Amino acid sequence: MNTMKKLAVILFAIVCFTSCEEQMIMIPEQTTFDTERVVLVEELTGTNCPNCPTGAAIAAELLLVYPGQVVVIGVHGDFLSEPITGSQYDFRFEKAKDLENYLKPWFGKPAAAVNRTEFEGQSEFSNSLPALWPSLVEQELAKDHVLNVVAEIEYDSATREYSINMAAIPLIDLEGDYNVTVFITENDIVDAQKDQGEIIEDYKFKHVLRDIITPFDGTSLTSNPSAGSVANKSFTGVLPAEDGTWIAENIDIVIAVHRIDAGYKEVVQAFEKHLVE
Repeated sequence: MNTMKKLAVILFAIVCFTSCEEQMIMIPEQTTFDTERVVLVEELTGTNCPNCPTGAAIAAELLLVYPGQVVVIGVHGDFLSEPITGSQYDFRFEKAKDLENYLKPWFGKPAAAVNRTEFEGQSEFSNSLPALWPSLVEQELAKDHVLNVVAEIEYDSATREYSINMAAIPLIDLEGDYNVTVFITENDIVDAQKDQGEIIEDYKFKHVLRDIITPFDGTSLTSNPSAGSVANKSFTGVLPAEDGTWIAENIDIVIAVHRIDAGYKEVVQAFEKHLVE
Protein backbone atom coordinates (compact mmCIF):
# COMPACT_ATOMS: atom_id res chain seq x y z
CA MET A 1 0.00 0.00 0.00
CA ASN A 2 1.55 3.35 -1.02
CA THR A 3 2.00 6.29 1.36
CA MET A 4 -1.07 8.23 0.22
CA LYS A 5 -3.31 5.17 0.49
CA LYS A 6 -1.99 4.53 4.01
CA LEU A 7 -2.75 8.15 4.89
CA ALA A 8 -6.27 7.80 3.50
CA VAL A 9 -6.94 4.67 5.57
CA ILE A 10 -5.60 6.25 8.76
CA LEU A 11 -7.59 9.44 8.24
CA PHE A 12 -10.76 7.52 7.40
CA ALA A 13 -10.42 5.57 10.65
CA ILE A 14 -10.01 8.79 12.60
CA VAL A 15 -13.07 10.49 11.15
CA CYS A 16 -15.25 7.41 11.56
CA PHE A 17 -14.78 7.50 15.33
CA THR A 18 -14.92 11.25 15.98
CA SER A 19 -17.62 13.83 15.45
CA CYS A 20 -18.26 17.32 16.81
CA GLU A 21 -19.09 20.81 15.57
CA GLU A 22 -15.60 22.32 15.77
CA GLN A 23 -13.63 19.09 15.48
CA MET A 24 -10.15 19.34 14.01
CA ILE A 25 -8.99 16.37 11.96
CA MET A 26 -5.20 16.27 12.13
CA ILE A 27 -3.89 15.50 8.68
CA PRO A 28 -0.28 14.22 8.90
CA GLU A 29 2.39 16.48 7.43
CA GLN A 30 1.87 16.84 3.70
CA THR A 31 4.03 17.73 0.76
CA THR A 32 4.35 21.48 0.30
CA PHE A 33 3.94 23.05 -3.11
CA ASP A 34 5.75 26.15 -4.31
CA THR A 35 3.06 27.17 -6.74
CA GLU A 36 0.53 29.90 -7.40
CA ARG A 37 -1.99 27.31 -8.47
CA VAL A 38 -5.22 27.49 -6.41
CA VAL A 39 -7.43 24.39 -6.18
CA LEU A 40 -11.23 24.55 -5.92
CA VAL A 41 -12.94 22.05 -3.61
CA GLU A 42 -16.72 21.98 -4.09
CA GLU A 43 -17.97 20.22 -0.96
CA LEU A 44 -21.41 18.65 -1.43
CA THR A 45 -22.99 18.86 2.00
CA GLY A 46 -26.30 19.34 3.79
CA THR A 47 -27.92 20.28 7.07
CA ASN A 48 -29.77 16.96 7.15
CA CYS A 49 -26.60 14.95 6.41
CA PRO A 50 -25.36 13.17 9.57
CA ASN A 51 -21.89 12.47 8.17
CA CYS A 52 -21.28 15.92 6.71
CA PRO A 53 -19.57 17.45 9.79
CA THR A 54 -16.77 14.95 9.15
CA GLY A 55 -16.33 16.23 5.60
CA ALA A 56 -16.47 19.83 6.81
CA ALA A 57 -13.72 19.13 9.34
CA ILE A 58 -11.43 17.69 6.66
CA ALA A 59 -12.16 20.62 4.35
CA ALA A 60 -11.28 23.02 7.18
CA GLU A 61 -8.02 21.22 7.82
CA LEU A 62 -7.12 21.37 4.12
CA LEU A 63 -7.42 25.16 4.30
CA LEU A 64 -4.94 25.16 7.19
CA VAL A 65 -2.49 22.76 5.55
CA TYR A 66 -2.50 24.60 2.20
CA PRO A 67 -3.12 28.27 3.04
CA GLY A 68 -3.90 30.34 -0.04
CA GLN A 69 -3.75 27.26 -2.27
CA VAL A 70 -7.20 25.78 -1.62
CA VAL A 71 -10.66 27.35 -1.86
CA VAL A 72 -13.67 25.49 -0.43
CA ILE A 73 -17.34 26.01 -1.32
CA GLY A 74 -20.06 24.26 0.70
CA VAL A 75 -22.83 23.36 -1.74
CA HIS A 76 -26.26 22.70 -0.19
CA GLY A 77 -28.25 21.33 -3.12
CA ASP A 78 -31.11 18.81 -3.16
CA PHE A 79 -29.93 15.71 -1.32
CA LEU A 80 -30.01 15.85 2.52
CA SER A 81 -29.97 19.65 2.41
CA GLU A 82 -33.46 20.47 3.66
CA PRO A 83 -33.82 22.32 7.00
CA ILE A 84 -34.17 20.19 10.12
CA THR A 85 -35.70 20.65 13.56
CA GLY A 86 -34.17 23.82 14.96
CA SER A 87 -33.11 25.27 11.58
CA GLN A 88 -33.48 29.03 11.15
CA TYR A 89 -32.20 29.14 7.58
CA ASP A 90 -32.57 27.25 4.32
CA PHE A 91 -29.30 27.27 2.37
CA ARG A 92 -30.81 25.74 -0.75
CA PHE A 93 -31.48 27.68 -3.95
CA GLU A 94 -32.03 26.66 -7.55
CA LYS A 95 -28.52 27.30 -8.85
CA ALA A 96 -27.04 25.34 -5.94
CA LYS A 97 -29.30 22.42 -6.83
CA ASP A 98 -28.24 22.70 -10.48
CA LEU A 99 -24.56 22.79 -9.47
CA GLU A 100 -24.94 19.72 -7.27
CA ASN A 101 -26.46 17.81 -10.19
CA TYR A 102 -23.72 19.12 -12.50
CA LEU A 103 -21.11 17.57 -10.19
CA LYS A 104 -22.63 14.08 -10.34
CA PRO A 105 -22.13 11.19 -10.16
CA TRP A 106 -21.36 10.71 -6.47
CA PHE A 107 -22.33 7.90 -4.10
CA GLY A 108 -23.45 9.92 -1.09
CA LYS A 109 -22.70 12.91 1.08
CA PRO A 110 -20.33 14.28 2.05
CA ALA A 111 -18.72 14.34 -1.36
CA ALA A 112 -16.30 16.71 -3.07
CA ALA A 113 -15.33 17.68 -6.58
CA VAL A 114 -11.66 18.69 -6.58
CA ASN A 115 -11.08 21.07 -9.48
CA ARG A 116 -13.88 19.13 -11.24
CA THR A 117 -11.24 16.62 -12.28
CA GLU A 118 -12.01 13.01 -13.20
CA PHE A 119 -9.19 11.22 -11.38
CA GLU A 120 -7.74 7.98 -12.65
CA GLY A 121 -9.22 4.98 -10.88
CA GLN A 122 -12.11 6.98 -9.43
CA SER A 123 -15.48 5.51 -10.31
CA GLU A 124 -17.48 8.63 -9.55
CA PHE A 125 -16.94 12.26 -10.58
CA SER A 126 -17.24 13.71 -7.04
CA ASN A 127 -15.44 11.68 -4.39
CA SER A 128 -17.59 10.46 -1.48
CA LEU A 129 -14.69 9.36 0.75
CA PRO A 130 -13.45 12.43 2.63
CA ALA A 131 -10.32 10.55 3.69
CA LEU A 132 -9.18 10.67 0.06
CA TRP A 133 -9.70 14.40 -0.47
CA PRO A 134 -6.18 15.39 0.70
CA SER A 135 -4.53 13.13 -1.87
CA LEU A 136 -6.73 14.55 -4.64
CA VAL A 137 -5.82 18.10 -3.65
CA GLU A 138 -2.15 17.13 -3.71
CA GLN A 139 -2.49 15.74 -7.22
CA GLU A 140 -4.01 19.00 -8.41
CA LEU A 141 -1.41 21.17 -6.67
CA ALA A 142 1.33 19.15 -8.34
CA LYS A 143 0.10 20.15 -11.80
CA ASP A 144 1.61 23.08 -13.69
CA HIS A 145 0.26 26.53 -12.92
CA VAL A 146 -0.99 27.76 -16.30
CA LEU A 147 -3.27 30.74 -15.67
CA ASN A 148 -3.50 33.67 -13.28
CA VAL A 149 -6.78 35.13 -12.03
CA VAL A 150 -6.85 38.62 -10.53
CA ALA A 151 -9.83 40.69 -9.41
CA GLU A 152 -10.77 44.04 -7.94
CA ILE A 153 -13.82 43.97 -5.66
CA GLU A 154 -15.65 47.03 -4.37
CA TYR A 155 -18.50 47.15 -1.85
CA ASP A 156 -20.73 50.04 -0.76
CA SER A 157 -21.93 49.40 2.79
CA ALA A 158 -24.69 52.03 2.48
CA THR A 159 -26.37 50.50 -0.58
CA ARG A 160 -24.95 46.95 -0.23
CA GLU A 161 -23.97 47.11 -3.90
CA TYR A 162 -20.86 45.27 -5.04
CA SER A 163 -18.79 45.25 -8.22
CA ILE A 164 -16.28 42.66 -9.40
CA ASN A 165 -13.77 43.27 -12.16
CA MET A 166 -11.74 40.16 -12.96
CA ALA A 167 -9.08 39.16 -15.46
CA ALA A 168 -7.67 35.81 -16.53
CA ILE A 169 -4.10 35.79 -17.87
CA PRO A 170 -2.69 32.55 -19.35
CA LEU A 171 0.98 31.82 -18.69
CA ILE A 172 1.15 29.47 -21.67
CA ASP A 173 -0.86 29.01 -24.86
CA LEU A 174 -4.03 27.11 -23.95
CA GLU A 175 -6.45 25.12 -26.07
CA GLY A 176 -10.20 24.99 -25.72
CA ASP A 177 -13.09 27.11 -24.50
CA TYR A 178 -13.14 28.54 -21.00
CA ASN A 179 -15.97 29.77 -18.78
CA VAL A 180 -15.83 31.74 -15.57
CA THR A 181 -18.14 31.10 -12.63
CA VAL A 182 -18.49 33.60 -9.78
CA PHE A 183 -19.76 32.45 -6.39
CA ILE A 184 -20.75 34.20 -3.17
CA THR A 185 -19.98 32.27 0.02
CA GLU A 186 -20.55 33.10 3.68
CA ASN A 187 -18.75 32.03 6.86
CA ASP A 188 -19.75 31.72 10.51
CA ILE A 189 -23.47 31.09 10.10
CA VAL A 190 -24.74 29.50 13.31
CA ASP A 191 -27.63 27.09 12.84
CA ALA A 192 -28.75 23.51 13.43
CA GLN A 193 -26.87 20.59 11.84
CA LYS A 194 -27.48 16.87 12.04
CA ASP A 195 -24.39 15.02 13.29
CA GLN A 196 -24.64 11.22 13.53
CA GLY A 197 -27.40 10.52 16.08
CA GLU A 198 -27.84 14.06 17.34
CA ILE A 199 -28.59 17.60 16.24
CA ILE A 200 -26.05 20.31 16.99
CA GLU A 201 -28.12 23.45 17.55
CA ASP A 202 -25.23 25.92 17.37
CA TYR A 203 -23.17 24.43 14.56
CA LYS A 204 -20.96 27.01 12.83
CA PHE A 205 -21.20 26.69 9.04
CA LYS A 206 -18.24 27.78 6.92
CA HIS A 207 -17.93 28.78 3.24
CA VAL A 208 -21.66 28.23 2.60
CA LEU A 209 -22.62 28.83 -1.03
CA ARG A 210 -25.18 31.66 -0.93
CA ASP A 211 -25.40 32.70 -4.57
CA ILE A 212 -23.88 32.15 -8.01
CA ILE A 213 -23.65 35.44 -9.89
CA THR A 214 -23.14 33.79 -13.28
CA PRO A 215 -25.08 30.80 -14.63
CA PHE A 216 -24.29 27.81 -12.39
CA ASP A 217 -21.99 26.37 -15.08
CA GLY A 218 -20.37 29.70 -15.86
CA THR A 219 -20.38 32.32 -18.56
CA SER A 220 -18.13 32.43 -21.62
CA LEU A 221 -14.70 33.95 -20.97
CA THR A 222 -12.23 33.05 -23.73
CA SER A 223 -11.27 30.51 -26.39
CA ASN A 224 -7.79 29.21 -27.22
CA PRO A 225 -6.12 32.00 -25.22
CA SER A 226 -2.47 32.73 -25.90
CA ALA A 227 0.16 33.33 -23.25
CA GLY A 228 0.02 36.87 -21.88
CA SER A 229 -3.43 37.64 -23.29
CA VAL A 230 -6.01 39.13 -20.93
CA ALA A 231 -9.67 38.11 -20.71
CA ASN A 232 -11.82 40.47 -18.66
CA LYS A 233 -15.29 40.22 -17.12
CA SER A 234 -17.24 42.56 -14.84
CA PHE A 235 -20.14 41.75 -12.53
CA THR A 236 -22.36 43.83 -10.27
CA GLY A 237 -25.08 43.08 -7.75
CA VAL A 238 -26.68 43.88 -4.42
CA LEU A 239 -26.45 41.78 -1.26
CA PRO A 240 -29.79 40.82 0.30
CA ALA A 241 -30.69 42.49 3.58
CA GLU A 242 -29.20 40.96 6.71
CA ASP A 243 -31.43 38.44 8.46
CA GLY A 244 -28.82 36.98 10.79
CA THR A 245 -26.99 35.92 7.63
CA TRP A 246 -25.77 37.89 4.60
CA ILE A 247 -23.32 39.71 6.87
CA ALA A 248 -20.98 41.56 4.51
CA GLU A 249 -17.92 41.05 6.69
CA ASN A 250 -18.42 37.27 6.46
CA ILE A 251 -18.85 37.18 2.67
CA ASP A 252 -16.22 35.91 0.22
CA ILE A 253 -16.16 36.16 -3.56
CA VAL A 254 -14.91 33.03 -5.31
CA ILE A 255 -13.98 32.93 -8.99
CA ALA A 256 -13.29 29.76 -10.98
CA VAL A 257 -12.01 29.56 -14.55
CA HIS A 258 -12.78 26.20 -16.10
CA ARG A 259 -12.56 24.52 -19.49
CA ILE A 260 -15.93 23.54 -20.96
CA ASP A 261 -15.37 22.15 -24.49
CA ALA A 262 -15.24 18.47 -25.50
CA GLY A 263 -16.76 17.28 -22.24
CA TYR A 264 -14.25 19.06 -20.01
CA LYS A 265 -15.30 20.53 -16.66
CA GLU A 266 -11.83 20.95 -15.14
CA VAL A 267 -11.02 24.10 -13.18
CA VAL A 268 -7.64 25.53 -14.17
CA GLN A 269 -7.50 28.25 -11.50
CA ALA A 270 -9.56 29.46 -8.55
CA PHE A 271 -9.53 32.80 -6.74
CA GLU A 272 -11.01 33.95 -3.43
CA LYS A 273 -11.21 37.34 -1.76
CA HIS A 274 -13.17 38.86 1.12
CA LEU A 275 -15.95 41.21 0.06
CA VAL A 276 -14.94 43.59 2.83
CA GLU A 277 -11.21 43.85 3.53
